[in-house]
Amino acid sequence: MTPQAPGRHYLDVWGVAKSFRGTRVMSGMNFRMDRGELVSLLGPSGCGKTTLLRIIAGLMEADEGDVVLGGRNITRLPAHRRNISVVFQNYALFPHLSVAENVAFGLRARGTAKAACAQPVEEALSLVRMDAFAGRPVSALSGGQQQRVAVARALVVQPDLLLLDEPFSALDRKLRETMQVELKALLRDRGITAIFVTHDQEEAMGVSDRIAVMNAGKIEQFADPSTLYARPATPFVMDFVGLSTRLSGRVVQDDGARSIVETGCGLLTAPGGFAPGTPVQIGVRPELISPGEGENTISARLRDVMVLGAKTVLHGEAAGSDRVMCELPGIRGGMTRGDELRLGWSVADTLIHEAAA
Repeated sequence: MTPQAPGRHYLDVWGVAKSFRGTRVMSGMNFRMDRGELVSLLGPSGCGKTTLLRIIAGLMEADEGDVVLGGRNITRLPAHRRNISVVFQNYALFPHLSVAENVAFGLRARGTAKAACAQPVEEALSLVRMDAFAGRPVSALSGGQQQRVAVARALVVQPDLLLLDEPFSALDRKLRETMQVELKALLRDRGITAIFVTHDQEEAMGVSDRIAVMNAGKIEQFADPSTLYARPATPFVMDFVGLSTRLSGRVVQDDGARSIVETGCGLLTAPGGFAPGTPVQIGVRPELISPGEGENTISARLRDVMVLGAKTVLHGEAAGSDRVMCELPGIRGGMTRGDELRLGWSVADTLIHEAAA
């Protein structure tokens, strides 16, 4: 599909490239989003997601390409003229200032009179439910409270775009989940366009309208969370977003609609479109596999049983290095390490990708 020219979306990153010390880390990056979207950049450390964020923010200069925001080319504008707010991983609050003074900092830097800052600061703190803490020093706040202050400081200047660089990484799991829900509701209620950088796929799935899964300086797939999980476009996306059974094989027959794949576990059927002889990887999400026979059936040796509250996860091994996972509702007993299992699933639930060379 021919890419659209820049300027047709609220944010267009077009043909961006970046090198560090002669090593190309990003090339031909095209990234687009619409007004009011909350998009996550998801990927492992070193994949380029923070580099892309910093180029959009103006904190790093691209070697090539353009950044267009709201129809305005901001590629050569310095960061302070882009009207983009950034919430950093460590929040970057000023310990010698009060909560209100931290929130007002961006307004004051833009030349707003001190008296004129009072109302917008109060409104911003009210949005994040921190108005009662306005006079306190930030050093007296918990991690979650500091995160709220950082968000209020970013919102008070009414940015055209909000960027969040792993803002929950320093929080414990329960607080992190609470803040995810609160932030998503706040941004949606205010119609704010935001980009959220994270390496946590559960976090990205929970807060995003769409997710750009990044790997080695490129976007492997850009889609809504349901599509990423149900129909990953590449083996990397299948492996990075969620868990799955993975079986290696080779196509022996294909009629366009279905492929017959020879694996170490026997012949399996998958959606078609692969030439005979093609090495492929078969994938199945664990909750779609059941004990017993199915359209596709394999035998596996049980390696571990993990009871995780409302579900039980079976980990098994099949032929060679093939990994098998089966997720069952509730607490299941009567299975021990070393048991032989028969596991089945439908052809429609089978994922198939050409194996990497």
